[in-house]
Amino acid sequence: MRIRATSPLSDTFECLAVVTSHHPHSCYGGDVLVLLSSDGGAVGPKEAAFAGYQVMDATDEECERLRRAGYDLAGLEHGCECAAR
Repeated sequence: MRIRATSPLSDTFECLAVVTSHHPHSCYGGDVLVLLSSDGGAVGPKEAAFAGYQVMDATDEECERLRRAGYDLAGLEHGCECAAR
């Protein structure tokens, strides 16, 4: 999937990301968003909301996993296959 940070409090950037339960920051096997960039890493729902992350492109499965994990990001509200296009 592709994620864009849009918060006016930080630099705007776009990067690839995955949602996975196989990461040290995954709590009891729950899903976590992991940014695949040099500055990336696991990002929790509150941190993602604060950074203004927007889902630019993702599968429906990735969107559903993010929703179930508590992420409330722009681009999730209408389904991800056509997010931000």
